[in-house]
Amino acid sequence: MDNENKRIIELQSNAAIFNLLAQAFNYPDTDLIESLCAGDFTRVLREALGNLNFTGSLISQLTDLEKIYSGSGKVKETLLLEMEKDYTHMFFSSKPRLVYLFESVYKEGKLLQDSTFEIARLYYDAGLNLVDDFKLPPDHIAVELEFMSYLYFNEIEAVKKGNRENEDYARNLQKEVLEKHLVTFGLAFAQKVTMHAGTEFYKFMAGIAIAVLSGNR
Repeated sequence: MDNENKRIIELQSNAAIFNLLAQAFNYPDTDLIESLCAGDFTRVLREALGNLNFTGSLISQLTDLEKIYSGSGKVKETLLLEMEKDYTHMFFSSKPRLVYLFESVYKEGKLLQDSTFEIARLYYDAGLNLVDDFKLPPDHIAVELEFMSYLYFNEIEAVKKGNRENEDYARNLQKEVLEKHLVTFGLAFAQKVTMHAGTEFYKFMAGIAIAVLSGNR
């Protein structure tokens, strides 16, 4: 395998992980539970982690997670209800709030502050339309994670086309999102989730976020 193909596989794996993290930290729905119970979610995650040389406890925890969702015998509705209750408790109903979903609330104490407009500017710079492309506020953790996945896909397309300018631009945007947003807000978010999550799914996905954002594999 040549260096370009190896790099594309690495970029695809990073894109996949950030996309799965975005799915995980959006409000749980039937699509997510179907993917978990069918093994699709964990299969993609296992392949991506393997391609990026993740080892140790995360891999064994992933095996345990697969058993919960594809081998426990629990009905999907029960599993989904457990996730909904856990998500609601952590992010909506706890007083004071256990974990903040929005960067502006984490950094500035309320919604729609400077950090909101800073991350929104990066979306605009990448060619995204806030009205057409987003259903959630721009500084929601799931949106920021999905944006990282989008930027990795942009870099893949640039590499395939040999467009060095677009490749560098996508990589620079990734660096800015990580350094100015996700390495602070995202890591704090994930650490809080590991402390307060009642389900293994959220604990595990928070552990993945910590490993990815801290570079600890």
